[in-house]
Amino acid sequence: MSTGLRILFVTAGYPPESLGGVELHVQGLCRALMAAGHAPHVLARSGRPGLGHLRTQRETVEDVPVTRVGNTFVDATSVQALVAHEGIADVFSAELARLRPDVVHVHHLTCLSTLIPERCRAAGVPVLMTLHDFWMGCPRGQRITAALDLCPTIRLQKCLPCLRELWPHLLGRGASPERTAGERDARDLARLEEYHATVRAALSACDLLVTPSAFMRRMYVDYGVPESRIVVVENGLPVERWRRLLQDRPRRRQAAGPLRVAFIGSVLPSKGPHLLIEAVRRLGDPAAFRVDVWGEVLPFHNDRGYGGRLEQARRGLEGSVTLHGAYRNEDLPEILSRADAVVVPSLWYEAFGLTVREAFLAGVPVVVAGHGALAEAVEDGRTGLHFAPGDAASLADALRRLRDEPALAERLAAAAAGRVRDETGAARQLLGLYDRVRTAGPGGPAAPGARA
Repeated sequence: MSTGLRILFVTAGYPPESLGGVELHVQGLCRALMAAGHAPHVLARSGRPGLGHLRTQRETVEDVPVTRVGNTFVDATSVQALVAHEGIADVFSAELARLRPDVVHVHHLTCLSTLIPERCRAAGVPVLMTLHDFWMGCPRGQRITAALDLCPTIRLQKCLPCLRELWPHLLGRGASPERTAGERDARDLARLEEYHATVRAALSACDLLVTPSAFMRRMYVDYGVPESRIVVVENGLPVERWRRLLQDRPRRRQAAGPLRVAFIGSVLPSKGPHLLIEAVRRLGDPAAFRVDVWGEVLPFHNDRGYGGRLEQARRGLEGSVTLHGAYRNEDLPEILSRADAVVVPSLWYEAFGLTVREAFLAGVPVVVAGHGALAEAVEDGRTGLHFAPGDAASLADALRRLRDEPALAERLAAAAAGRVRDETGAARQLLGLYDRVRTAGPGGPAAPGARA
């Protein structure tokens, strides 16, 4: 095993400016790698006011050198220019020459450039990419439409109206007002074919691809990536840090009273908190449940009215359902200590299930939509409960079980204990992959099955 590696992480954002799941995961990897004697660096896109387009700003965050590059999208005049941005790729190439890393590990290219893996290959630097979501192939990242229709496979005719809504100035009438509808369709479909060719070229330029779940591996194989080029590396969490925090906040279980149910995460239609509220209404006994929805309401496609619809959905349940809004990550142990169950009702295909692992660490039983990586993370009836995705009646049945079978919650939580991987374990596995791509030469190693 090599020691003292210089590793350049590439991601769409990094703390403290951005605090999403991918960003926190990368920060955890940096922490674990530094503890093992390695030197991680980060290149991240920034939207900071005052940081000009393609300008860079360097800083240190918890001893990690971070370069932030501004992207204001001022020159995103076509789909190709937006996703395969030459200027961002040039900034990356300059950082590559300055830092001279032993390996580049890409975690997200949104707001950056799909040309980055090719620039690594041209410079002779091995590159891995972790596919944390569906952005490579679905610019929405979630493979679900505004009407909450899932996209198990990618069909350009279905993508067209969705992406015209996302990029009205680049596709459709906004881009070609002088053309007929048929001409616009033909031209836009050609642009989408070019986009997918660009994405597939970026995937092919990587020496190895990584997914956080076997489910995501299957989805990218279906997209056309050879099985031999994808390895599953389950994300790790700072387990010891969580245990220390939770020692000060023991779960406050109630012998009587309502079942306290928590939804935690971004409040989006695709995440399904409305389904949880509907399930409680169906149970017909509001006093028996206490639902806490934690998270910021975010725009979904061009929909900015979801928060208002959730307020309407809880009418008559005001004493049972509370919309708390945004929370800080440091508040999670306290939030979880107050919960009897965590529900993850996602309508889209979750790629990993971070909230599930956080609940496992806190000893809180989970109820999840039984598809995507959630079905993989939770063993139905053993480490949690599944319900039929999108089915409020099925979710209500699962909640009723937890309410009516007090011993069930304890059994589920006990079985889930120890099921969370520590970030140091994930870092060790990745170090093995870094060594493999460094010694394999151009084209990278073949993956020996689904897991490294």
